[in-house]
Amino acid sequence: MHNTSHVLDAIRLARDGFCVTRSEFPEDLRAALIADAGRHTFTTPHAHVGGAFSMTSLEHQDRAPGRASGWIGDAASAAGLGAFAPNEASYQRYLPGGNGIPPHRDQRYYASYIAIITLQGTATFAIHASRNHRDVVEQWTTQPGEVIFLRGWQPGQPHDPRPYHRIDPPVDVPRLMFQLRHNLAASTPPSPLLAELTDTEVLQAAELAATRPAQRT
Repeated sequence: MHNTSHVLDAIRLARDGFCVTRSEFPEDLRAALIADAGRHTFTTPHAHVGGAFSMTSLEHQDRAPGRASGWIGDAASAAGLGAFAPNEASYQRYLPGGNGIPPHRDQRYYASYIAIITLQGTATFAIHASRNHRDVVEQWTTQPGEVIFLRGWQPGQPHDPRPYHRIDPPVDVPRLMFQLRHNLAASTPPSPLLAELTDTEVLQAAELAATRPAQRT
């Protein structure tokens, strides 16, 4: 049986589109992810995206990203959030004085929900009711080891459950984060939900998944 705080996590994720888990991310695993990130080359996707980005692999379950994926799946289940099977992992680094990300939603090809783990540094993270920068629902300062869950796209609902969220640049030291998502284009077999997306969305998802675009029906 889930305790009261875990039930509240699940309720908040369903109602507000986000929650911050009360489970403490393991310090040794956080250090392993930081070391893994140091072996990657970070690039800036385009001028309007804050920070620099690098994909990593979940192929080897004994390596840091794979172990982190397993821990997140267990934490999500314990918090009553339901099954989470991420198939895409990435790092993002923000520098002091650099660009953050204005209020936005993650792309529709990310289903279920998204996990964000702060590995190093602090920054303001905010949930918005719209793309308006002043339309703040809640904001706080992320800390190393904090795990945030955001709802992903789910078709057939009267309202899109994806929350608008904003990430400000860190004030003093770089902030490094690790993200886990379920990319519909990386599903095996191909997800039938791909048929609900636009051609552009499918191509973007397939490029990130490093796969050929799935056959649409």
